[in-house]
Amino acid sequence: MENEQNRQKLDLGLTGHSNSRLNGDSVPTQDMKVSFDRITIVGDLITEQAKILRDLVAFDSNISVRDVKTDMFECNALSNKAYIRYDKHIGQALGRRNMRVEFNPNNLTRDEQGYLFDTFVSRMANRDFSRIDLAFDINIDLKKYYVMSDKAIKETIFLSRKKEVETKYFGVRDSERYIRIYDKKKQLSEVEEKEIEDEYFWRIEFELKRDMTKKWDVCFDDLSILQPAWKTLERSSERAMVYMLLNEEDEWGYLDRKTKAKFKKILKEISDIHLENDMKNILQNEHMRLKNELGDWMRPSQYDKMRYFKY
Repeated sequence: MENEQNRQKLDLGLTGHSNSRLNGDSVPTQDMKVSFDRITIVGDLITEQAKILRDLVAFDSNISVRDVKTDMFECNALSNKAYIRYDKHIGQALGRRNMRVEFNPNNLTRDEQGYLFDTFVSRMANRDFSRIDLAFDINIDLKKYYVMSDKAIKETIFLSRKKEVETKYFGVRDSERYIRIYDKKKQLSEVEEKEIEDEYFWRIEFELKRDMTKKWDVCFDDLSILQPAWKTLERSSERAMVYMLLNEEDEWGYLDRKTKAKFKKILKEISDIHLENDMKNILQNEHMRLKNELGDWMRPSQYDKMRYFKY
């Protein structure tokens, strides 16, 4: 444990403030879970399967049709657990793949995943992920943590009626990475009328699009989730500056690059807990499971084999 603490200290470049702290303290990883919370798969519907699938959409009891025409259909499947859209003409006009399948794998049983693959995904050529949401669920109160990035990204904060942090967004919605940190317990209670027994239930969620779907396992390497102990700083000028930056985040915008880097480094040094380290640990432990989960959706299908044999 001591060696690990020293390694983390060196990684962060601690410079020896007299009251700086080791960041070895952590949240038990058994209180944190990681999963893919949403997946969107895009591809081109195999030409020979277009009519077969269109007819299947019209008659399968597992499918709720929203619209269907000669060269397009839109539907939900498995009691609205999945959304599917195919449009040959829009795909041609925009130069993009003509079919997509969207779902939350956490809401699907193994049999339902098999049905979704066999019915829709397997009939697409040139498959790829256009969106992956990687979610960390944790039973601690993240209102007490300070979140910052080594990169310059837009931050939006929503407060509750009690003026407490309820949701934080990092980035912009149409970017390749969009980060949400929110009170999942409150959301489940208010939106879905579900009650969670745990005192706290927060989610850290990374919405990844386009090229970032291939970097899901390093998508938060620039992020720090801290509890800075600003009172431990000896210099009153540093204490005052850090306090202001923690409580008036707009002030970061008035700092030059060198000064920003200096105080971000200080914030890391004076924090007992670096929650991002626990996230990296749990992701490392679950990496193979998650990688296999994604790979399963990209596995060759019987239609792929038929096409390859034909060529």
